[in-house]
Amino acid sequence: MSSFEIWAVILGLTVVTFITRGFFLLIGERIELSETLQNALRYAPAAALIAIIAPEMFFTQASSDVEINSPYFWGGICSIIAFWLSKSMLLTIILGMLAFTVIRLVLA
Repeated sequence: MSSFEIWAVILGLTVVTFITRGFFLLIGERIELSETLQNALRYAPAAALIAIIAPEMFFTQASSDVEINSPYFWGGICSIIAFWLSKSMLLTIILGMLAFTVIRLVLA
């Protein structure tokens, strides 16, 4: 690949990234989103986070079976319970990491 081609690819990816990420900023007030769509978009960050964390929590890279001996699994379960009971994000993180660390040390 020549130097020109590399720079062309970098520039093209920059433009595509700018357009896709800045789409709602670029259109401004010209397009009004429906109330239903606005309500649905409120769940997007949580859904993305779950999509990233859930496979690591339930499955190992070696197999597609649920691993209940995994510290990730028990740390995640503890975090879910902590958030369900307290609704505190800080407490959820602290208890989840504490459970993960203790179980990792016990299983090691």
